[in-house]
Amino acid sequence: MIMSVQIEIIRLFKSLPNAEKDKVLAELNQVTVGKAIRVEDAYVVCCPHCESKLFVKNGTRYGVQNYKCKACCKVFTSRTGTSLYRLQKREKFELYKALMLESYSPIKQIAQKVGISIQTAFDWRHKILSCISREEKAFEGITEIDDIWFSYSQKGRKGLKYSKRRGGSNRAGDNDYQAKLLITSDRNKTTNMSLVRIGRLKKADIERKVSGKFSKDSILVSDKHKSIAAFAKSENIKHISFNASEHTAGGEYHVQNINNMASGLKTMINGSLKGVSTKYLQNYANWYHIMREKVNAEEIGRLLLKNKNAIHLHLNREGIYKWFIDNFSKRTYRCPVKRTFSNMLTPEAISKLNLG
Repeated sequence: MIMSVQIEIIRLFKSLPNAEKDKVLAELNQVTVGKAIRVEDAYVVCCPHCESKLFVKNGTRYGVQNYKCKACCKVFTSRTGTSLYRLQKREKFELYKALMLESYSPIKQIAQKVGISIQTAFDWRHKILSCISREEKAFEGITEIDDIWFSYSQKGRKGLKYSKRRGGSNRAGDNDYQAKLLITSDRNKTTNMSLVRIGRLKKADIERKVSGKFSKDSILVSDKHKSIAAFAKSENIKHISFNASEHTAGGEYHVQNINNMASGLKTMINGSLKGVSTKYLQNYANWYHIMREKVNAEEIGRLLLKNKNAIHLHLNREGIYKWFIDNFSKRTYRCPVKRTFSNMLTPEAISKLNLG
């Protein structure tokens, strides 16, 4: 009986126009939003300012428990430092989060569905994606590694002399206008996606992201890239390589899993999203990763609460981008954005963040 009702509901839903389908989905998300993890239930283990474990309850405000640190005397909540810090329109945020996990929706489309401004939709997207931390587990067994190329892009940056060409270059081959996303993945699906450089991949880039993260039985598989070979030798990891034109070293020694990821990621970025700025490329790689791993809304809720560094990453994205351009590319940082925040970090403080 229950199954027949479900089939009938699905049949009726499929018969609706797209606009009506969106309304039904929005209503269902509003009904289920109460089941999503709530920040008030988060377990506080230490002060987010000084990491001291000596703190006491300090009343409530707007229904949220406050705490006071005995070491630094600062007041905080379970939201402090997270992407949920000072978040408003909480119910709409839960709906937005659910829609983000359904598809790679353009900003204007998701803003219209949720009933928020385009700027708020953009900010919420990157608040969520800033909380996604890189995989910390060690790679085991056969581990594929390769760098994926994206044209350097300044999409959305105003004031450029050649505003109609915010992209990189039409030059063929590996050059200083290619943003490199390093993907490392073993057969247990432990995966690291990291934006490492604009220009040719170097051994130091690989060391910065994945050095010391391989178990003793790891076998690194890649094409004949000199930087990867040098890295494997320095880490004393067995390395099997092949000519890029051959795509495999035979049998199970290939990088087809990374090739599949690269194909899906490029379809998302260049197809669904019509290109993204290099400034946000790491965030969109994070988005692709959680969609590929089928991370649910509850797990995203836990990540939003777990990463106490997320708000700094979000509010200082422009400063982090400048730091990246200055240190890992031959490009020139141009046309700073005019939007600023009161608690932005200094360049010295940004360089001390755990950015890898």
